Amino acid sequence: MNHRLNNKIWVKGLTMECPHKTAARNCPMRQLRGLSEMDANRTIDEMDDREVSTLLSMHRQCYDRRLKEWGDPVC
Repeated sequence: MNHRLNNKIWVKGLTMECPHKTAARNCPMRQLRGLSEMDANRTIDEMDDREVSTLLSMHRQCYDRRLKEWGDPVC
């Protein structure tokens, strides 16, 4: 699978739900989660690679920080 498509698929998955169940107040995915599925997908499809990479980077930083503070959300 191509890297660009894979990143967009990750962002689309993250719009469904925060892995920690409750999103941080400053989560950039909140805006996308507030859209209908169709609108969120359209918005993500229209993003350039830099925007998608920025969202994923912000997610990874937040996830790592919360994982250290609270532990694994799946357990």
